[in-house]
Amino acid sequence: MNDDVVEFLTGNSEFERDLYNAAMRNLEDKQNKLRFNNFAYAMRELARHVLKRLAPDDEVLKCVWYKNEIPDKDNGITRVQRAVYATQGGLSNHFVQQHLGLNPKTEHRALQSAIDKLSKYTHIEPHTFDLTAEKVDSLVTETLDALEGLAVAIVECRGLITGRLYAAIHDGTIEQVVCDSLPAVDCLATHFSLEQVHVYHTGIRTITHDTIHLFARGHISVTLQWGSNSDLRNGDGAEIDQDFDFICELTCPVDDPSPDALEFEEDSVQVDTSSWYSGPDEGDDLAPEPGHISEG
Repeated sequence: MNDDVVEFLTGNSEFERDLYNAAMRNLEDKQNKLRFNNFAYAMRELARHVLKRLAPDDEVLKCVWYKNEIPDKDNGITRVQRAVYATQGGLSNHFVQQHLGLNPKTEHRALQSAIDKLSKYTHIEPHTFDLTAEKVDSLVTETLDALEGLAVAIVECRGLITGRLYAAIHDGTIEQVVCDSLPAVDCLATHFSLEQVHVYHTGIRTITHDTIHLFARGHISVTLQWGSNSDLRNGDGAEIDQDFDFICELTCPVDDPSPDALEFEEDSVQVDTSSWYSGPDEGDDLAPEPGHISEG
């Protein structure tokens, strides 16, 4: 897997990144007849941790599509169901398939199959010991492709939703910024005027069992003014044109993921004015979070 996919799947978890690296290092010891068995054990556990984090029990159980597929266990959750939640949260299968045109069943089943195979190689038997280099390469490729397939399905689902809502997010964000008092900017000068609002990125943070949490990033162009208009005419005031990045947060219910259902979170418009105080290269408060893959 490439570094972006690894970072996306492991998120902010240093433990999960370290576990991935440790699993891969097992493969480098080609003199060790247990190298794939050790890889299989570590990678199976990594998949368990990643799926548990991406799909918490209490969230999966609340989804409209959930049903117990483990008869001998109350509130049983399969790996495939965790993969489904990681991909679409509480969105209905009907919406994902019919309105987004996405059917990630193949990716989810491939992940289940890969993990099942890994489990087989954690039990040391004559037929699972000292595998040939060709067999190791084949199994490793299958495992990593399955994990990457999950990441691709997650990103694709979020990208399709964002694309479906993009116009409403874009127009609504501009309106929200224009109507906001922008206190972070207001405190910089006697007066300011908002000249332009540009939205350059929209995306989804999370999809829970009932809510899609979205964000919009952009920048504003403002004119900062010190002194009154009379002061300016008399040469006693000053004006400076300045650009600042901003971010705002939105939500949408999973049972109505439509433009009309979008809502802006109260006081969510945040303008990053750190460059005003620290220089243009040091203000990065609104930098993308680790583990984020851009979708639009």
